[in-house]
Amino acid sequence: MNERRKLALHKKLNPRSMKQENKRMILRYLIESGPHSRVEIAKKTGLAQSAIWRIVEELINEGLIEEKGMATGRRRRAVTYGPTRSFVTAIIYNVEVLETLVAVGFLDGTWRIVERFPTPRVFEEFKEKVKESYENILRTHTLNESISKLVFSLPGIVNTEKRLLIHAPNLGWRDVDFQKEFEGLGFDVMVENDSNLSLLAEEFFSQDVKSSSVSFFLYFGEGIGGAISVNGSIVRGKNFAAGEIGHVVLDISSNREVEDFLSISKLIAEVEKKVNLQGEFLEEKFRYLKRLWFSGEERARKIMDNYLRCVAVVLKNVIYFLNPGVIVLGGIVNDLWETFGSFIKKELEKITDREIADVLIRDTIFKEVAPSLVGGNVLVIEEFLKSVG
Repeated sequence: MNERRKLALHKKLNPRSMKQENKRMILRYLIESGPHSRVEIAKKTGLAQSAIWRIVEELINEGLIEEKGMATGRRRRAVTYGPTRSFVTAIIYNVEVLETLVAVGFLDGTWRIVERFPTPRVFEEFKEKVKESYENILRTHTLNESISKLVFSLPGIVNTEKRLLIHAPNLGWRDVDFQKEFEGLGFDVMVENDSNLSLLAEEFFSQDVKSSSVSFFLYFGEGIGGAISVNGSIVRGKNFAAGEIGHVVLDISSNREVEDFLSISKLIAEVEKKVNLQGEFLEEKFRYLKRLWFSGEERARKIMDNYLRCVAVVLKNVIYFLNPGVIVLGGIVNDLWETFGSFIKKELEKITDREIADVLIRDTIFKEVAPSLVGGNVLVIEEFLKSVG
């Protein structure tokens, strides 16, 4: 008997399990696609309207969804329902080497940045900054004790099961037990690699990633990260280092890694040896570098062209090694393909068989914020949906 038939039989024999699954399905649909009427929910899920009515009422009584407005149909206007924003699902610390963004996430998948501060290299100083911001958030936001969690997006190798940062080389942090360090705050802690969170966010909101059996996220930051998804699940590996493409050796003669060639901070540092770049943060300097490239500034263009050729080489390696259906680019820079895609594609076609290179490559859908921050909220939502019953 195949797994689908087993599941169908299990649901027939276990009405409670079937109800829980239907409840999760409705809540997930509203989180992913926004407010809908009962009729629209029934059409999408295929459930009977009587079941929809009961489950919607139950979700309202539990404070998980609420009335959002009215939808105009052919015959009459209907009330629409969507996830509540009455409490915060996640307090997210999106840690980069230079800066940490603090955000709150909500059950409808949205988020709001509430603070930013330079990331201290000394962990004890970072810990104090987190406690300070956490207390400020408690004064202005409502948390749900059974749902809300603290999430840390980290630029390093993370043991998600033990809530342990194994190593973040660019920060100099090693073997940090985040659950222990922050247990005094009174909420469960979740930690994850920033690249994995970015792909998790794409998987939650993007249909092309949902439908791809293999997907890859190439994360551009102060360092370089990667994440792999197979059949809808993030691949972490035996020691949680799967996808860490930044530490793959690209030049064996000098033992230089991918990160040495593709790090945004190293790119900016190299350009600034030749040209003054305007801006305070890496994103601002990269935007100015783009303007120089398009204007034809010779020194900037030469360095950028070489950088983009290296991007093409790394993409070739990913394509041949994983054969993914989708490769998503993002991180600190979220418009690399939009800006330089035609150049990268030409370079990629020079070094890759045309049939093999037929892969969807695109920028992340999250343009105004690091996708890992969005993924931090998705991580909590996914954890909560497992417990819905």
